Amino acid sequence: MTDENHDYLWNRRHEVKVRALTNRIYYQERQCIFEWREGFIKAASILAGSIAFAKVTNPEIIQWCAAFITASTTASLVFGYGNKARDSVKRSAEWAQLERDIDLIGERDFTEQQINQWLATANDIEAGEPAAHHILFERCYERAVEALGGKVEIKLNIFTRYFPPILVP
Repeated sequence: MTDENHDYLWNRRHEVKVRALTNRIYYQERQCIFEWREGFIKAASILAGSIAFAKVTNPEIIQWCAAFITASTTASLVFGYGNKARDSVKRSAEWAQLERDIDLIGERDFTEQQINQWLATANDIEAGEPAAHHILFERCYERAVEALGGKVEIKLNIFTRYFPPILVP
């Protein structure tokens, strides 16, 4: 194998590796966000329900607690944060499996056919994925490149880099 061909194959392998790691990190982050939302809604609803049923406060506070419980549990039911968290676990596991398959072959003994198979698997996984949150995905990409020893061109400004993503689909 010529050096040029080897470099070409190595770069393709590296691209698949970055893609898999980026997506695994993304779905782990997404899982954490949805689990946090679901937990927050449950805890806040229990607290607000306790206040409302205790009847130790004035009726206006009870109405606000009831409104909060209704709004938050409706959001949880409609948007399905728990289901999205479980879906993220499944997708993260699929990407981890692809990473494992790549690592099993090693850094020297891979063929172009194996790279093509990894790319096909990545395409299959991505085919059923929901739309990604651009900023969160870019953060995960930067982390993946750095984790694999590369240098990444930072595209996010300081606000989007450190502000927690709120509207993750």
